[in-house]
Amino acid sequence: MRAALFFALVLSLACGDDDGPSVLDGGPPDTGLEDAGTVEPDAGEPAFEPDVFCPGRVGCDEAGDDALFVGAARVDITPPFSETRDVLSVDVNGDAIWDPFAGDEFEDRNGNGVFDPIFIAGFGSPRPASGIADPQWASAIVLRQNGTTIALVSLDTFSIFLDDTDAIRARVDAALGVDYVAACASHTHQASDTLGIYGLDESSSGVDPAYLEQIRDGAARAVEQAVANLERARIEYASFDFRDQPGGTYRYVSDARHPRIIDDHAQILRFEAVDGESPTGTDTIATWVNFGAHAEYWGTRNSRLSSDFPHHLREGVESGVVGPDGEVAGIGGITAFCEGAIGAQIGPGEIRPQTWDGVELPRQGEETKRVVGEQFAYFVLRALDEGETEETADLAVRTTRFFVDVQNRGFHVAILNDLFQRESFNWDPDRILVPGSNEPDVRTEIAIVDVGRMRILYMPGEVDPALFVGGYDGSYRPEDVPFVDEDTANPPDVSRAPGPPYLREEVRGAFDHVALVSLGNDQLGYILPDFDYVLDSTNPYIDEAEGDHYEETVSVGVDGWARLHDRLRVLIDYEP
Repeated sequence: MRAALFFALVLSLACGDDDGPSVLDGGPPDTGLEDAGTVEPDAGEPAFEPDVFCPGRVGCDEAGDDALFVGAARVDITPPFSETRDVLSVDVNGDAIWDPFAGDEFEDRNGNGVFDPIFIAGFGSPRPASGIADPQWASAIVLRQNGTTIALVSLDTFSIFLDDTDAIRARVDAALGVDYVAACASHTHQASDTLGIYGLDESSSGVDPAYLEQIRDGAARAVEQAVANLERARIEYASFDFRDQPGGTYRYVSDARHPRIIDDHAQILRFEAVDGESPTGTDTIATWVNFGAHAEYWGTRNSRLSSDFPHHLREGVESGVVGPDGEVAGIGGITAFCEGAIGAQIGPGEIRPQTWDGVELPRQGEETKRVVGEQFAYFVLRALDEGETEETADLAVRTTRFFVDVQNRGFHVAILNDLFQRESFNWDPDRILVPGSNEPDVRTEIAIVDVGRMRILYMPGEVDPALFVGGYDGSYRPEDVPFVDEDTANPPDVSRAPGPPYLREEVRGAFDHVALVSLGNDQLGYILPDFDYVLDSTNPYIDEAEGDHYEETVSVGVDGWARLHDRLRVLIDYEP
């Protein structure tokens, strides 16, 4: 969000109905949050129940032979890039950003006199695409055990809203018996804008509605094809820690926000055909990989559409890579990736990348994304060498839907200007939008998906690793970096940090493995600890507070984490 949003906000907030009552002239105040699904417990009201609960509800019975069936499929969702797409033809300073005031020019290929390229999301804007580097995919892994069927979908997109996830679910043929679709965005910063704030300016969206439909249709087709490919399977669990790899954590992933806490644990599920080869030609049906690293390793100056490092991660796992000990064979199948806890600046910002033979690389760039992506693939393959295999896996899912108050004034601008392709609730758009009095809510969702010995928590945003693992004692601080830079303005006071249990242990139950998916089914921005949530005193959410507090300007609001945590606890505590 840029400071110019403040001026757009002032103009937008003045666009209410002049004849309608407002809170400023005695109109009714905001009535606050309501539950978006079942009614919350209160005097005389029904007790909480999950919106989805399987097995246990009609249609997803527990009875059966307990055998696990798995199918996988992948559908190309790369934006259509043709010769009629406008492109940046003169880039004076080479930053890949179109700035006509600097002398940049565009090629009007469709002859309409308007610059209308494919807008790339992430970093600065407008960043027009100049071509395609590698495809973007919708990858689906469908799991069926007894009467429960769950689809795990991974999208090579910058973001995903709950409205998109619901649209995917609605497109999946009901006759296929899929009880729940859990979706994640890989958060690649080299793909088409799916969020809405990366258009030509602050008041125009960079989203192409036709492309959103392509994503939704592609994801639904991937699920349906995966259902058609279902076959008897066994499951393998594996994991690795970045701290144990050559060079340590900071060679591959870093944290630019203090305190420096990184969940460096990667989780892997591999599904193997029981009766010979899968449709992909190997014993591997699918591999699901989860760890936290912003998919922005190519950096800010790229103008070609790409899925960033996940492209090389997938290719390496499926087809093989060269490691420090020579060539390592791939395992075939279809690999899907979901982001872990990335909600600080978890990614390439301060990394020290190297090739296996010690050649230093820039922190970001095309070669860096390739090399680091292939190194990630190598770690996955080596971890699978030490994995644990079981013949089946019990499946379960529980979810809750609810409203979250949008307090971020920059997000208000996006909602008022229809930049976000999502529905808002519980406010009067015919009155002036007044923060704290008449401001919108959005509906979101939290899900817990159980796959055998692993519990997967789907959270609607970018979760700070400290919320997931704690680490305030320094146990998740990478080596050779300061925990807190006390010379920075507004440094975090770790003495005020919350104590355990943290999310990983809160949701663990009897499970051996716990994975967290950021950007799971929805995007609310950064999800941050309350004790270190600092806003600018003059222009909150629009201007960044002094120090390392960028994430607050791209978060749903100061009450966001408390609301999510409250609803998650209710979901965890539910017993039928």
